[in-house]
Amino acid sequence: MKKKSTLIKSLVILLFSVLLVALFGVVPLPEYNTEVSSEISGSIFYMVEIESSNLIPPAPDILDQCIFKINISVEDMNEKKVICASDLYEYSYNIYLNDTDIDANQNLIIRYWDNSSDVEMALTIDTKNIDIKPSVGSVNSPNRDMYKVNSFGEKLLNSWDMREANTRTAGVYFQKNSEIVEVFNVEAPTNYYFESLVWSPDGRSIAALDTENEIIIFSKSKTFDPIKLNFDSYSSLEFADDEKVIYQIIGWSN
Repeated sequence: MKKKSTLIKSLVILLFSVLLVALFGVVPLPEYNTEVSSEISGSIFYMVEIESSNLIPPAPDILDQCIFKINISVEDMNEKKVICASDLYEYSYNIYLNDTDIDANQNLIIRYWDNSSDVEMALTIDTKNIDIKPSVGSVNSPNRDMYKVNSFGEKLLNSWDMREANTRTAGVYFQKNSEIVEVFNVEAPTNYYFESLVWSPDGRSIAALDTENEIIIFSKSKTFDPIKLNFDSYSSLEFADDEKVIYQIIGWSN
């Protein structure tokens, strides 16, 4: 009798699910153009996690965090590794890649905890020749919100905070004074949204990471359709056999 009751409940749940799909439909993931616009250029820096299988099983996967950059160009798109946390273990095992800053010379400022002095320090990484220079003294952690504002005084808004509960749309927005401006809005599954938004150097384009771990580029004034960076075409060969997951966009530099 108990088995029969359980079977009936399962059938009711199944029928209810089928009814919901029939009434509301299944919302697919948004589709994007992959052809790069001539309006965008520069280098986008982002943090990834690398999972490499050990040669001798059943040893666990080796996890590493790295910063990559992709040079955006209509003629020649290319991705390359800049630095990994494992490259910096001689300084510390507590490397804060998620707090990385980019200075005016495209150098990366990477913070770490120095156990010998018991303070937070920083390394300056020259992204052209990967020259590493330790800081002389301690450094202050950055306020990440300051990188959300462009030269026009427009602030990027958290896409998750802008959406209503259980809504089946995803959007990109910024604020200018008291006005909220919608850059993009699309029908999407309820668990799809954009995060880690950054402005382009000229303040006219926006790069965002979606929940599919894809980098999407938007035009603030909608002069081009959203572009998905197609990493299958120009991905770095250094980790070709490894799984690479993008976790955060660090910044966009000239």
